[in-house]
Amino acid sequence: MARGKGSSGGGGGGGGTNIRTVILGVISVVISLIMLGIAMDVVTDLLATVDFTDYPGAEAILGLFPLLMMISLVFFGGLLVWLGIKGQNVDMKASIMVTIVVVVAIILLPIVMDSTTTLMERVDIGDYTGLASFLGLVPLLYVIGAMAITGILGFKTYRGSTKKKAQSPAY
Repeated sequence: MARGKGSSGGGGGGGGTNIRTVILGVISVVISLIMLGIAMDVVTDLLATVDFTDYPGAEAILGLFPLLMMISLVFFGGLLVWLGIKGQNVDMKASIMVTIVVVVAIILLPIVMDSTTTLMERVDIGDYTGLASFLGLVPLLYVIGAMAITGILGFKTYRGSTKKKAQSPAY
């Protein structure tokens, strides 16, 4: 019996295409396209309504956020398609978690900005040493943190799939 390159004799998943992972990758790309519109709406509203003089770096990173989000999610979806074509199985919960983190980050971004602005507008903010300076960094730290967490989760999803493939016993 002839086997394809990289196939294993035990239980499937060896060298053939893993359709579930490919479909999950395609769905990730589609969701990222949908979320791009939502992210652009959120960021456009924030850029139009928030005075960024008290928020160093926040305006620049918010302007880049939709592009960075789109690149990372399309890359992640493409990675899932590639892994599926290689026959690797990806943890569905972990890959969905990456997308959920980005969705939640986009939804919470206006809340973070509004809360920070409310705190910055307090009359007694000057009574607290360094608080206004730190609050000015919160939007920047939030966006960078959300992107970092998304990257870490995406990397763990990828590493988890390669470790499972490496640890699977060959019979």
